[in-house]
This record gives sequence, C-alpha cells and structure tokens, in this order.
Amino acid sequence: MQNLGLKDEESWVKLIELYEGNPVYLKDIAILIKKIFLGKVSEFFTENTLHLTEDMKFRFSELFARLTPIEQEILLELSKLNQPRSREDLRQALSLSSTDFINGLESLNKRFLLKILESEKILFNLSPIFREYIINMGKD
Repeated sequence: MQNLGLKDEESWVKLIELYEGNPVYLKDIAILIKKIFLGKVSEFFTENTLHLTEDMKFRFSELFARLTPIEQEILLELSKLNQPRSREDLRQALSLSSTDFINGLESLNKRFLLKILESEKILFNLSPIFREYIINMGKD
C-alpha cells in the first residue's frame, strides 16, 4: 500500500478487507485515494461508502455482459436482499431447472462473484463490491 502512495498505515487492513484483497480493486481505489484524498486512507473512510471507481464499473459492466442470462438472473436475485440466501430460498425465487440453477451457481462461484457460506444451511451471497455494482447498475 505504501508503494501506491497511501498514508495512514493503521487503516490499510480495513481497506484491504473492504476491497476483498483484490490487487486490481486495491490499485484502482489507491489511485483515487491518492488523487482525491492526497493518499490519506482515513480521510477516504470518512465518506462511509463502498466506492466503485469508473475503471471498476467498466470492468464489472463487461463482466456482467458476458454472463449467461441464467447467471445474471441469479445475481440480480441475490442482490435484492443484503444478506446471504439459502439454496432453497434462492431456487424458489427463480424459475430455473435444477440443472440450470446448479450450473449457474457453479459458474458464478468459479468467477469469484458468489460467496458460499457454511452455517446450519449452506448460504450464498454476493461479493460486496459486485453487489454494489449490481444495485447501482441502472443508476449511472
């Protein structure tokens, strides 16, 4: 983070967690922080938002366009609630065959767009950054 010109070392862990440790996301957001907040990560955090840079939005837009309609449908359904969903709940909300549903989940998982959580039931959730993109997709 220091080599990207960021200050406030005590805030770096939070930044890394927020942007899922993804080097591309971190580089994009570091450039923004350096330009707008003069490298001060703590100042960036005063905005209290998960910010997507224009480069991130562009990449997500290209990625979303390459997804199958089934994958898009699954992502849109997952974005409706800001909480993990069980397979049964998700499947019930979608009118997909079992094969299409499972194949869609598998493909999204391979693309790192889907998080699988284990509790009493297996739960599915979106990457917070990609969820933010999907929620705001029609607003830009």
